[in-house]
Order: sequence, then structure tokens, then C-alpha cells
Amino acid sequence: MINYRSTEEKIEFSSKVQHLYDDLMKRIYGRFAREDTLCSPIEYDGKTPFLDVFEETKSEPYPIRLAKAIVRSWLVTEPLIFDGDILVGVVRPKRPCSEHFSYGIRENNVLGEGGTYLYRKEEIERRREASYSDMNPLDLYHMLDEADRRFAIGDDTTVHEETLNNKLWLIGGYQGHTIPSYSKLLTLGIGGVHAQCKARLAEVEEGESKNFLTACVIILEGLRDYILGYAEAADAQGRDDIAECCRAIAFDTPKTLRQACQLMWFYCLWDWCDCIGRTDRYLLPFYEKAAAENRSEAEDVIAAFMLKIYENGIHNMTLGGVDPETAEDSTNELSFLLLQVLRCIHDTHPRVSLRIHKNSDPALLELAVRMWSEGMSDPTVTSDEIVIDSFVKNYSCKLEDARDYSMLGCQEIEIPGKSNFGCEDGIFNLAKVLEFTLNDGISRFDEKRRRVGLATGKLTDYNSFEELYGAFLKQMAFFTKHFCDLCNLGQEVRAANYSKLVKSPMTESCIEKGLSLDAGGAVYNYGCVETAGSAVTSDSLYAIKKLVFDEKKLSSETLEAAIAADFKGYEAVKAMLLAVPKFGNDDEGADEMARRVLEDFWIEIKKYKSVRGDVYTGACSLLTGGISFGRRTWASADGRNTGEPLGNSIGPRPGADKNGLTAMLNSVSKLPLHLGLGGTTCNVIITKEMMKTPEMRSNIVMLMRAYLMNGGQMAQITTADVEELRDAQINPEKHQNLIIRVGGFSVKFCDLETVAQNEIISRYAS
Repeated sequence: MINYRSTEEKIEFSSKVQHLYDDLMKRIYGRFAREDTLCSPIEYDGKTPFLDVFEETKSEPYPIRLAKAIVRSWLVTEPLIFDGDILVGVVRPKRPCSEHFSYGIRENNVLGEGGTYLYRKEEIERRREASYSDMNPLDLYHMLDEADRRFAIGDDTTVHEETLNNKLWLIGGYQGHTIPSYSKLLTLGIGGVHAQCKARLAEVEEGESKNFLTACVIILEGLRDYILGYAEAADAQGRDDIAECCRAIAFDTPKTLRQACQLMWFYCLWDWCDCIGRTDRYLLPFYEKAAAENRSEAEDVIAAFMLKIYENGIHNMTLGGVDPETAEDSTNELSFLLLQVLRCIHDTHPRVSLRIHKNSDPALLELAVRMWSEGMSDPTVTSDEIVIDSFVKNYSCKLEDARDYSMLGCQEIEIPGKSNFGCEDGIFNLAKVLEFTLNDGISRFDEKRRRVGLATGKLTDYNSFEELYGAFLKQMAFFTKHFCDLCNLGQEVRAANYSKLVKSPMTESCIEKGLSLDAGGAVYNYGCVETAGSAVTSDSLYAIKKLVFDEKKLSSETLEAAIAADFKGYEAVKAMLLAVPKFGNDDEGADEMARRVLEDFWIEIKKYKSVRGDVYTGACSLLTGGISFGRRTWASADGRNTGEPLGNSIGPRPGADKNGLTAMLNSVSKLPLHLGLGGTTCNVIITKEMMKTPEMRSNIVMLMRAYLMNGGQMAQITTADVEELRDAQINPEKHQNLIIRVGGFSVKFCDLETVAQNEIISRYAS
């Protein structure tokens, strides 16, 4: 047995686990299928459980109908046990309808591709249409129609779609990931939570709370029956070990590591393989007991658990951090074992995050850097020092809860089992706000010149920088109010559709309040606004301030003409703009402008409460959103051309940082990240060449630790170098295992579209 803390030794899978790994590699789906949890090893089975239930239960309340449909969709799925399985349970096959923790019930595109569904296309489409209103108490038109109404100009109702939606903002957002309480699940078991629901149900009168609690009971009883179904299937195959494990957890709390992992995995399946929080804390007592008896078997169970997570695309796991009660370091042997298994898998999943604090075991960050040096982009690292303090001081969280925070999704932040931060309630493009500010409230793309913002003037109308900046703040405040109002309508859709019904019984206070997770049932119910274009905005404002108002090297008339022309014929102006210092180079002027812009916006959004009950918080984890919003944002005063990417993290615009890694991290650490507790990712390029010796790796450890202890919130790593990326575009067959960070998730570089590949390369070309 190796020392799991070692950066030089690697674990080797036992023959039992190696068999599992080799078997799953024959059936594993690509990253995108795993991200959507559309990776069932079961072929299309032709079943329509959601349609069946909603057709059969016309007179029953919606949450009860939904719960019955969810349960049936699992119970009609045949248990599948693979040869040598240590843990069992697979994703449901793709069917015409399914629930989802973001959308409510969604329609899946199986009619043209799904075996027997193909031959029943007309029948199923007719049934879906007939049941649509029953299955969707509200749909997104509840939000989109209001957006059209607010921005209609006369009879023209296309204004919102043409000039705002997916240009200035994405309203409603994903509103998906949350972490239920796996601690509660393991402590009470299904039976204990079921008893809790039944007791609360007996106390409430008829109404929504009774319907919700009844639905929770149905979900829990269905999960129990599903587990028992696997026990029966195991009996039929002579797998007594699996049968015994499943029967033990169907009613009672788990007693062994295998039982605990199996219960977590079954519930994770029902939760759409979402996020599982602080796994090294939840499983530690079970692991310690198992390892004391037989360390090899304990290692096999943990490896099998990680392989299930890998195969099915779980969205995040958090390791390390502090103990919620004592604030002592929580890092333990299981933390390192989980990382070592991740190291062996060496792929885009499982997605893992580390919490680092001033008293963290130094070996945790050392092992992370070693993994990066081997070409991995996981784990992400996050600072306890800024996150915990900010939760308490800025968002009124209890200290013990703040200490228990976890990463989820593509690096958002929540308090597991106690919160619903919305996870992308919407995305707001600050660079587009500046476009409106410099063009009298009109999008430069709009040939009809319809004013949708405020008539604050054009670039040539402002007599001072502070006058211009004041107009920017007015435009931002105007659009922010509409944005938050519309995002709240999106939240109403999710609440009406009980989209997080499966998560609700395992979220603290939902049962006590008699409210679902999306209706404000959690302890903490903040909103979350993803922020696009902050660096482009601040760099543009700083260039205008410096060249037009301070140094008077450029007239506002010339700059206006250059921007309007997308710099065609104004190449010298573009060069002047590009020469102005940019955020990301440890330049005090540029960095102060970036801090000012973000702070003003994130303070503005705190003026508004989400439907769930608490204020909005800032975030920045845009995935490929920096590319898509950039396509719809006109040329900007930082020298960026129309359509170029905005950047997809809290860091500088791709290619703008010229002074090296330390300077870039220094710039980011100056930002008001204490207000960005939805999760503010910083893409960090540390090539394998920079980590090829122990001394170089030690330097990176010290650099990342300094960043996290001195204002940096989060860092996610890409380790390729620019020549490797360019060669991968030409010779993809030679680089099939080249992993990079896009902006919240990892992906194999060769799986990206060319435009996304080019954006990644631009980050390295500085």
C-alpha cells in the first residue's frame, strides 16, 4: 500500500477494480453526454412513464403527480448489474419526458433517434401536446412574454429578442445545481427521513404544504422500492453481497463503507448525478472503520465509488477545508485517497475542488500541483480565507454554516444541504451596458435604432470621465432592475414546476417549512448573477479615461468614429487603445478600474431579493458564455473588435495579460471577490513545462497558496502550452488526451469547436 499523500507514488487499481475500469471504458460516453447525464448503458426502452402517470392522475395535485411520475420512471427501469460490480445503479434510459432539477419536466429529443420511439412519433407527440399544461404549470414564456412586454416599442415586440436577450443578458439562467445533505442521508437513512416527513405531514392542514410533503413521502418510498428492486435482481444473479448491501440501506442507516457509498450513489442517481459536496467528511467515519479492518477492500470501495462518478458525469465533489465546529483542518487520509483515484483516472471527470486555508495540510496542495504537472486540470482550488469570512460578514450566514461551504456545478459555491443560491439565475453582460452608455441607450447592432436603455447621451456628449461613468451606472442600474425582475419570474417557473423535488427532502428546513427547495424551503435562498464582460468594460473605461480625458491624446469624436467603424480605417486608434495598460498586469490604474466596476455592479444587485427570499450575489463562471456574448457585443474602447470573445472568467480578457502569472494573480486578488460568493473562477495557465522539476512545483505551490491567502477566491488550471494546442488543431489524433479548462469545466481540447479552440489558444498567446 502506498502513502496516499505521496506526490511520487501512484496507487494501482486492484485486479477487481481494474476489471471495473476496463469494462466501463468499453461503454463510457463522451464529456457532453456525461455533463447532461445522458449516459445510460440501457438502450431506448420505448417506455413513457411520465406521460402514463400524468394521463392517469388528472384529479391529483401537481407535486403528487410529479412524484409518482419520477418514481415510476425509476421503477420501470430494469436493474442492471455488471460483472464484478462493487456498487450498482445506472442512469435511466433516455425517454420522451423526464424531470430535471433546472427545468422541471423537459422533453427529450428521442423521437427521431430512439429505436421504438421513432415508429411512435405521431402518437407520442400527440400525447405530449395533450399533457403539456398538466406537466408544466408554468413555462419559460411566463418570463419571456413579460420581457417582450417591457421592451416593446409600439407594436414592435421583437425588441427584446433582437437587442437584449443573449446579448445584454440571459434571463432565467440555468438555476440548477444544488447540494442536498448527504450528511443527513447517511445519518438518518431513507427510513429516518421518511419518518420525519410523515411526522410533519401529520401536523399540516390541506394545501400546498400537505401536497409537497406527500410528494416527498412518495419519493422516499419510491427510492426504497428501487433499492429493494436491485436487491431482488442481485438475488437472481447470485450476488448475495449486493443483495445484502441493498437491503441494509433500504430502511436503515448504513453501517459499512460499502453501504454508505451505495446509499450515496443511489440517491445521487435520483438527483441527476449532480453534486455531492464534502465527500471526505461524509464518508470518513465509514472509511476509517473499513480501513482498520481491511485497507485494500476499503480502497476498492472508494475506487468503485469514484468510477461510478466518473462514468456518469457527476458535477462536483469538494475535499479539504475546515471543520464547521472547530475550524481545524478537515483534510484526512480519505481526501488523499480520493485524489489519488482521480489521478489514476486522468480525465475530465470526476470534477473535484479543494478548499485551502492557512492551516491546510501542505501535502494537499502539493498533490494537486503534482496532478497538474501530469496534465490534469482538476482539482480546482478555493480559498477558505475569503469565502468563510465573506459569507458571515456580507451574507449573514452562521459561522458554522459558512465553514461548511462546498463547490458545485462549474465552480459555484453553496452551503450543502442548507441553501439554494440559484446557480446561474441569469447572466449579465457589463460590456453591453457600456455599449448602450456610449450610444445613447441604443444597441449598435440595431439598424432600426430603437432605444431600449436610458437616453444618457453618446460618447461625444460627456464632458468628463466621471460624467461618463455616472451615465454607465445609471444604465447599469436601469437594466439590473429589469434583469432581476425577469430572473425572479424564471424562479417562479421553477417553483411552480417543483424542479428540485428530489433534492427537497434532503435539504434542511424544507420539511419543517413545508416548502420545496425552489419555493424558499432552504435555510439560505440567495440569488446568483453570472457576470460577463467585466474586464472588457473596465479596460475600455480606463482607456477612455486615460486617452480622452486625462492625457487628451484622443478626441471623443475620433474614438466614437473608430468604434462605430469597428476600427476599419482607424488602425492607429486601435493600436493606441491596445497600448493602454490592461487589467491582469498588476497595473494599479487598470486594476482599480476593474475593482470599481465589479464592486458597483455587485453592490447594485444586492439591492434586489430573489423570489426564494434572499439577496442576489455576484459570480463569474461563464463556460463558453464569454464567446457567445462577445459575438453580440460591438467593438469596445479597449481595442477589441466586434464579435471577439469577452473572456469567460473573472480574469483578464484572453491575451490581455502580458506580465506573467504572478502579475495576473495579483490583479485578480484586488477585485471585490467577497461580493462574488456565487463563485468567481479564475482561469490560470500553468504549463507542464513550468512544473517539470520538484523545485518548480514547489514554487507553484507557494504562488498558489499566496494567491489564495491574499484575496484570491478560486483558481482553475490549464496545463497545455500554446504549441501543443496549435498542433492539436492540425493533428488531433496525436492529442486525444489533451485536457484544458474552458471556464468552469474541463474538456478534451479536440472535442471543442474551432472557435472555442481559438479562444483557448488566445489565452496562451500573450
